[in-house]
Amino acid sequence: MAADKTVKLSEADLTKVATETAESFVDNFYAALHNSRATVSTYYCAAEKDEADAKRNLPFICWNGEAFFSGAEFQKEFDKMPYFFLEVQSLNAHILNECVDGAKKSTKKEAERNVSISVQVSGYVRLFERKDGPMRGFADHLVLVANKDLGKSGEGRQWVIQTQNFRFVV
Repeated sequence: MAADKTVKLSEADLTKVATETAESFVDNFYAALHNSRATVSTYYCAAEKDEADAKRNLPFICWNGEAFFSGAEFQKEFDKMPYFFLEVQSLNAHILNECVDGAKKSTKKEAERNVSISVQVSGYVRLFERKDGPMRGFADHLVLVANKDLGKSGEGRQWVIQTQNFRFVV
């Protein structure tokens, strides 16, 4: 029966999903940090609360040591931050979990969206001015997941941040 068929992605497919997703997401996310600051909260997954253990709430965002548990909460703080310019120098992406939802996936597209992706980004940050001032290093680690709240017609972000740990050296 066709309904019982489960698609398993090859290592090449998984690598392609991880790299293409990470490159596209990082390009868009870092552009938003510079040019579309009011949209930053839309890059995070919908808030999920764990009543038994608040440390397991998602998304988990750690920005220079300060923790946030929703895109909206982070957006409020981000709006207060001074301008900064980030220049990505390196990007590394790997499939973290190739089967997030244990349900059988019958198409390649469903299987490709049933993964979580670990993304490490590093580069330089310049505070306050885009072209002047000292450049400092930064490191960002993201876990990307498929957006469960994606509209039926595909509106919204395909991938969102579930976990983020961002640091820059001042």
